[in-house]
Amino acid sequence: MRNFLRIGKIISLHGIKGEVKIFPTTDDIKRFDDLNKFYIVDNEDAKDSMFCDKPIYISEGVKYIKNTCILKIKGFDKIEDSTKLIGQNIYISRADAVKLEVNEYFIMDLIGLKCFKDDELIGNVKDIMTTKANSILVVDYDKKDLLIPMVSDFVEKVDIENSIIKIKTIEGLI
Repeated sequence: MRNFLRIGKIISLHGIKGEVKIFPTTDDIKRFDDLNKFYIVDNEDAKDSMFCDKPIYISEGVKYIKNTCILKIKGFDKIEDSTKLIGQNIYISRADAVKLEVNEYFIMDLIGLKCFKDDELIGNVKDIMTTKANSILVVDYDKKDLLIPMVSDFVEKVDIENSIIKIKTIEGLI
């Protein structure tokens, strides 16, 4: 389990005071309201070891425009300061992340889990699709995508520690 979570990507500058526009990779954009300290890393799949020498950045404020947020970062007061941040990713420590309810998971913790039906390995979770109704596991099954709704009718158990998901299926699903 990784200790740092990617919450957004800096996609452009905003205005002349060093603010940056963020494309959020979290399911609730308003979580940026509580953003205090964070890391900026150029890698979208950063490993925990990459953060030990990274500086910690501080948010001085956020506002929202459509599905993006405009972030003011402490010490970045001019366009010239912020230009080098475009394309970089914003990460937070897992300790600073929102607290999850029972049966809630971070998407990054689900990707890569082995998916079993009874004791038979079906495949690995390669992605999560989110819909208004529920999330859907995208499982790599026999070189095809098997879509499994993330609801109790199909998902019996999620065991992050052991990297497995146990599912039950209905006729025709597989």
